[in-house]
Amino acid sequence: MKKTTLWAKSLVVFVGGIFMATAQSTEKTPVKVQKRTLMNKFEPDYVKPVDERIALKEKRIATQRKTKKILDTLDISDRKRRRLMRELKRSPFSERIHKTILAETKFEDEIDENPKK
Repeated sequence: MKKTTLWAKSLVVFVGGIFMATAQSTEKTPVKVQKRTLMNKFEPDYVKPVDERIALKEKRIATQRKTKKILDTLDISDRKRRRLMRELKRSPFSERIHKTILAETKFEDEIDENPKK
């Protein structure tokens, strides 16, 4: 009886340790873009080089993460937050998201209406 409980407890600790180890080893996946595009075949002057497209994609991803952090900190209902998160995934530069962020942002001038005397 004692051996089975000891084995069960050690199994639970082992499995929990595996999950903790894999959760901590989050690696940043490199950004992928197509090396050759269809447009490059016909109009190579209009297509940006691969390294420039990678930089643009990384910048867009950073902007999306920043917007997501801002949406998480806003004082809005959960339903509206979920809807805006879906909108952020569909179109990262949506006008609706920017309007909500501007409407809900409280600037320091508005907070300090009563100056200290």
